[in-house]
Amino acid sequence: MPKSARGDVPLLPKGFKRLTPLVADWVLADSRARLEKRLTTPPAEIRAFYDQMLGFAPKALAYLAQRQLGELDAAEERLLKLLLSLAEMGPAVEWYGTGEYPDGFDARRFRLIEQMPDNAPQGVSA
Repeated sequence: MPKSARGDVPLLPKGFKRLTPLVADWVLADSRARLEKRLTTPPAEIRAFYDQMLGFAPKALAYLAQRQLGELDAAEERLLKLLLSLAEMGPAVEWYGTGEYPDGFDARRFRLIEQMPDNAPQGVSA
């Protein structure tokens, strides 16, 4: 496993080092993991993640827009997964103030029939 603290492989692309502390908790395997994280994380922790990521989002989006899905290296994929976690947590912060949406249907009851990998090449189905 890469360990940027030892100087091996960087956890995130150059220019995103300040986000490294978020990697362990917020780089999640897939959309199901992000949903579970949203539902089980205290609102204050979601807010802290959101606040830290939001300032980097435009730069991260611009960086990843120059790359192709399916061709990202490990550091770039971790950056993508941080942005996907931000997208999942955004409504919890911006609209509801909680990970579970008031007066909403239990999100765990929605069953995905196909799980598309986050880094699947563009134009190719899973």
